Amino acid sequence: MPETLKVDGKMNVHIISPTKSVLDGVADKVLLPTPYGNIMILKDRAPLFTATSSGIMWVYNEGVKPVAYFISGGIAEIRRNICSVLAWGVKADEINKERLHSWRLNLEGELPKIHSKMQKKQALERIDFLKMLETRPSLLVPPDFE
Repeated sequence: MPETLKVDGKMNVHIISPTKSVLDGVADKVLLPTPYGNIMILKDRAPLFTATSSGIMWVYNEGVKPVAYFISGGIAEIRRNICSVLAWGVKADEINKERLHSWRLNLEGELPKIHSKMQKKQALERIDFLKMLETRPSLLVPPDFE
């Protein structure tokens, strides 16, 4: 059963984490981090299924400041003006430098307990991403596409 659009002329956007729904809203466009680079998702685009990488997902709505979400590696499905991202995520304005530092330290503490090469690689990518955010707050300035 297809999902109906919440607002005509926009696309529905979801970020679903293992423990909760982080975002259930609408957007004109979404900038999505993937292992292949950032992808701009516009309404009415062809269906797409892709991996996501740790990074900043930007949600754009005309006349409103873009909203940033930190997401982890996961997957995204784009279909019928619906952009669904399955990954750990948090709204950027809900965190601060101390929280980023705490997350990074916790993740570094968990590294010795990880035995899977793939999970270890993903954890190291998240640690690098958190380090980058701690040292480069300018990353939270939205890219301008106008």
